[in-house]
Amino acid sequence: MDNWQADAIMLEKTKDADNIVKLLSHKVTSINGEKRVTGVTIESIKTNEKKDLDVQGVFIEIGLLPNSELAKGLVALNDWGEIAIDCSSHTSVDGVYAAGDVTTVPEKQISVSIGEGTKAALAAYKYLIMKS
Repeated sequence: MDNWQADAIMLEKTKDADNIVKLLSHKVTSINGEKRVTGVTIESIKTNEKKDLDVQGVFIEIGLLPNSELAKGLVALNDWGEIAIDCSSHTSVDGVYAAGDVTTVPEKQISVSIGEGTKAALAAYKYLIMKS
């Protein structure tokens, strides 16, 4: 990505930090070291240039890209590949509902996904009752 995706508070805290090197549009291609982490290899998504960085640790963050391949061509997706839903979990297709981190709901948290799944199930149930 060409910008950082994070909570506004976290972006503000890191804005002027002198102990953070900001590398946009890069991906980690390897975590290096034998018994402990000694570095990472990163690659520029734009130029394919690789570089090694000396680090002592790595924080793993589950990706921000939604796993929405199954929904492509079926329902409307936004520019990030998230399934577009309304407040009742309806998608762009009548009778199709979605919930969880794959949707446009901004908070990507397990507890939010659980609640959104419940809403989607109730909306689908109501849809089925109305159709029968």
